[in-house]
Amino acid sequence: MNPKHLLGLAGLVGLWLLTACQSAPAPLPVITPTPPPETLHIGIATAAQPLADLVADPYAQFTDRAHLQFVPADTAVLLNDLAAGNLDAVLVHALPVDSGFWFNPVAWDGLVVVVGADNPVVGLSRAEVQALFNGRLTNWSSLGGPDQPVTLLSRERGSGARTLFEQRIMAAQRLSINAMLLGDNAALLESLAATPGAVGYTMLGSVEGVKALALDGVAPTTASTADESYPLAAPLYFVAPAEPQGELRVFLSWLQSAEGQAVIAERYGRVR
Repeated sequence: MNPKHLLGLAGLVGLWLLTACQSAPAPLPVITPTPPPETLHIGIATAAQPLADLVADPYAQFTDRAHLQFVPADTAVLLNDLAAGNLDAVLVHALPVDSGFWFNPVAWDGLVVVVGADNPVVGLSRAEVQALFNGRLTNWSSLGGPDQPVTLLSRERGSGARTLFEQRIMAAQRLSINAMLLGDNAALLESLAATPGAVGYTMLGSVEGVKALALDGVAPTTASTADESYPLAAPLYFVAPAEPQGELRVFLSWLQSAEGQAVIAERYGRVR
């Protein structure tokens, strides 16, 4: 073949190769899909509901990998749902002995005796509280208050606040049959505020629109619950079937972190 023809053929082949290389589509980038946020179902005692309101938005700003869904109910209902696998964890003040659950405190709270904001009584002893709720004292005049009948308000059985009240105040004494039983914490606080001469009990972190009384001379505050100088200080526990893993562990770690504790300290005593 003529050398000129060979050179021309080689040029054509080179041009074809160059064109082929230029027209080949670039490989598509590998895109790893972002997994949807995991929903954590967290049960919470109705007397601890303010903690859910405190932490929901700050935790959403901390991470977008988990969404918190809080489920308020009585402690007994929550623990049954946790055992049945319907909840990932619960936040409660009272646990049965040998429950078998894993638990860790995230805040300090306190069981408090509450009265209407206009009741002049500012403090009671544990003996006086017991005498009120077993029916021996029936008028506020016996306690330095006005000549006004006492109306007793209590939570129903299954409430963590009632469990603590029976254990740490009533002991072997029975609750008066005249006590009005309320189904949740909000109902108790509403009835207390609307009923002259009423007295009830709840947890310090949930007190709103009513007055928490000093007990044995110590006022209930976030400081006095955190250092346990308040006689009825009580931890708020994070409870799970086993030691938390994954996003549940991240949530617990945040609650116990300096950032989480600063948020919680708006209404509760710090554990760290």
